[in-house]
Amino acid sequence: MDGIDITLRRIATAIGWSAVLAIAFVTVAPIGHRPHLPGLGPDIERFCAFLLLAGSMAFAYPKRRFMVLVLTIGLAIGLEAAQLLEPTRHGRPHDVVIKAAGALAGTMLALLMERFARGLRRAV
Repeated sequence: MDGIDITLRRIATAIGWSAVLAIAFVTVAPIGHRPHLPGLGPDIERFCAFLLLAGSMAFAYPKRRFMVLVLTIGLAIGLEAAQLLEPTRHGRPHDVVIKAAGALAGTMLALLMERFARGLRRAV
């Protein structure tokens, strides 16, 4: 692994852990504090958030990709359950499925990007 790889993995680590904190906050905070991206529905926002989280963590921790996927899905389940404690929120199985799909897509994207980069390095 060269210096660029190490730097990219450190950036991915920072993005991943920042995503964990941001997702945890917006998931259990009162509904009025939840940010919305214009033009996107809540399911797309959930999917993209977990794609970013799992993708960055899977890239940051390449030897632990399966564990990243399992823990990210576990986080989705736990945060949906935690929403039941906030009167303005509701935890739903549908939301867990969307988040799990985002986590799976992010993990697969990290794997594909890694393989693509490896192929480019061999070609050069």
